Amino acid sequence: MFIEVKKHPKIYVQHKAMDAQYLAPVTSNFRINLNLIAEVSMYSIKEVKLKKTLDGLNFEVPINSHIIHLEMSYTHSTHDAGKGTINEHSVNERYFYKLVYLPEAGDEYLRFRNILDRQTLS
Repeated sequence: MFIEVKKHPKIYVQHKAMDAQYLAPVTSNFRINLNLIAEVSMYSIKEVKLKKTLDGLNFEVPINSHIIHLEMSYTHSTHDAGKGTINEHSVNERYFYKLVYLPEAGDEYLRFRNILDRQTLS
């Protein structure tokens, strides 16, 4: 089963392949396989965070923005080998998606969160 992130001008995404200082706007719908999600965390921003857009402009994430952090399973990861070292080994780096919902995208945040909550047994 998949969960859809819908295109919205007040939703931003960050993922493992991006530098931590950047956020990309969600400019088209995309789906994430729910079976590949290992961990989910949700929280709200309590102080303004300074980020950058993909074109390098400063961007402030305002207070009360909601974050949904999806940590993917190890089957959805990259493998880096420490070749040439004494303790040569490979390291699994799990992929993640961080969805940033600005306060104006509250309805879309609630829709997405409700879908995740229905998939959670407590």
